[in-house]
Amino acid sequence: MSHLAHTVAVRASGVDMFFGTPENRVVALKQADFEARRGELIMLVGPSGCGKTTLLSVIAGTLTPQAGTVEVFGQRLDGLGQEALTTFRRQNLGFVFQSFNLIPTLTVAENVMIPLLIQGRPYDEAQARALAIIEKVGLKGREDGRPNALSGGQQQRVAIARALVHEPPLLICDEPTSALDKDTGAQIMQMVRDLSRSPERCVVVVTHDHRIFRFADRIAEMEDGRISRVVDDPKLLDTTHL
Repeated sequence: MSHLAHTVAVRASGVDMFFGTPENRVVALKQADFEARRGELIMLVGPSGCGKTTLLSVIAGTLTPQAGTVEVFGQRLDGLGQEALTTFRRQNLGFVFQSFNLIPTLTVAENVMIPLLIQGRPYDEAQARALAIIEKVGLKGREDGRPNALSGGQQQRVAIARALVHEPPLLICDEPTSALDKDTGAQIMQMVRDLSRSPERCVVVVTHDHRIFRFADRIAEMEDGRISRVVDDPKLLDTTHL
């Protein structure tokens, strides 16, 4: 890999995030520090409620922390206005949501095309790229169907195709294999891992799925709203408490 592969893509420092009123405050992140590098796939793991999805949302710029800083590719997100932040996300991020967030009135192909059309790509180009990645995720023949005609696993594959279609520099995945069987999950994760091999790209995955830990370059464990340790060899991770 080039020198870029060893540089930081995401850096969160001293991040605090809480919800509710001072009398009924729920602390999601407390002085959380996190770093992800270019050219790697890093997984965030830990028990439910430890702050994994909140940290993803802070990194994606969809939540603004009460304290701390977040940099993505050298850009301080807290220094951006809403319009600039939206533009930055459009150009740099792909997001696989745990709840899929597919648009029911659009076809599978139209859902997958959305990131490219938002970027201003020509319709024919967007359609061709969408059809190609729909085939890669194993949904050839479903292009003209609606999301509500698909199983949960198929909808998840559409969501993954939509996140990958514009080859974003930062791909953020929240439980990307939760509705997939072992073989399909492995196929999808191999695609995601291949995408992360670019020295210009970074992939951050939140997961409870022990079966896919082997696809990670590093694994960051979370506990009580902060990163407790980072494991450089996923095979050494003790999963009994996760």
